[in-house]
Amino acid sequence: VLDMVLLSKIPGMTVFAPSSYQELQQMLHDALEITHGPVSIRYPKTPAPSVGEDQVGRGVKGRKTRNGSDVCILAVGKMLAAAQQAADRLADEGISCSVWDVRAVTPLDPAMIDDAATHGLVVTVEDGIRDGGCGSSIRDLLSGRESGPDDVRVLGVPLEYVAHGSADQILAELGLDADGIMETIRDCR
Repeated sequence: VLDMVLLSKIPGMTVFAPSSYQELQQMLHDALEITHGPVSIRYPKTPAPSVGEDQVGRGVKGRKTRNGSDVCILAVGKMLAAAQQAADRLADEGISCSVWDVRAVTPLDPAMIDDAATHGLVVTVEDGIRDGGCGSSIRDLLSGRESGPDDVRVLGVPLEYVAHGSADQILAELGLDADGIMETIRDCR
């Protein structure tokens, strides 16, 4: 859980976080093309979904998976599945969500940040340490703008020891599953 925070502080480091098996394959290829610094690919221990070619990004750009107007959810790596589930269920409640697959923790995609700034609420979701992580970086970029979201919520692992358990069980206990994301969004509205 410390890797994204630690690696993102290395100057010139590119940190990828794939959301599927196919993203991993693409990121391995992209890593070989990057010549300006070291590259890390963060891969979770849990199984990843298999997706079609149209659901794979390229380079260090984020990939928008859903358009919405009320909330922008920026999901890192495996958290994309939970973000998409939450957005689907929130749509049934009349809450329109954009969802982004962040893909590169560093450098962050400026187009993704620009899009997030057009929403009233931004929620970042990562399965790494929250303090100093990807979501904190996104919040800092958005707070430095003249116009931007009214609220940015950073969901991630707290800076404390977490009891052992299955990855899915731990994520649910920390509010990092579809139900937890939905609860955060509902609480902000």
